[in-house]
Amino acid sequence: MAEATTTAPDATPAARAVLARARELFAERGFDGVSMRDVATRARVSKANVFHHFGSKAGLYDAVLADVRMSFDELLEPLAEDATPLPQRVERFAREHLALMLEDPSSVNLFLRQMLNAKGNPERERAEETLGHGLARFLQVLERDLPADSPQSRAPLSLALGLIGGTFMYFQLREVLPRLDHAGTEWDPDAYARALATLLQPGGDNAPATPTDNPGGDA
Repeated sequence: MAEATTTAPDATPAARAVLARARELFAERGFDGVSMRDVATRARVSKANVFHHFGSKAGLYDAVLADVRMSFDELLEPLAEDATPLPQRVERFAREHLALMLEDPSSVNLFLRQMLNAKGNPERERAEETLGHGLARFLQVLERDLPADSPQSRAPLSLALGLIGGTFMYFQLREVLPRLDHAGTEWDPDAYARALATLLQPGGDNAPATPTDNPGGDA
């Protein structure tokens, strides 16, 4: 039986439908809770069609992760290649990333479920690999484009985690944010993206203080 194919822009409509429905099911039930028949039923195709495109359930799962990775890579391309100032690129990235998450919650829920598996679980390891790939690419852009003398350049990983993690928390708390008394307009996705980009402005991020020889001051 053929091994799994990775998703591509020219994938057939049937294959795209299988990927979308499989992503939903894996997010809802986890890897072990989904059968190829379940996927075929939800995608309204034959089980043979699912096997034809993806070879096995493991192959289908890998293709789902590859599809999610490709979507994230497409968001990162203009972030890495545009000549516009970094804060503007990050604002656009945050806006588009959040829009993608809100449009397709199953991708986020898939990773949440798999990351709750025990350490060493193969599905968790695959999810970690995909998440690590995206974080590494985002970090490369920050390390390359942050001004060397900026406070943010001293802690690029913390900044990357804050930017991506903040968007993730927005997604998780999206129903709560409008009810907060002091949220102002930041709960609006566009306003949130603009506010997030201010972390890259001079003085916009409280980077860790540089240690001094006499932190307590003169005696």
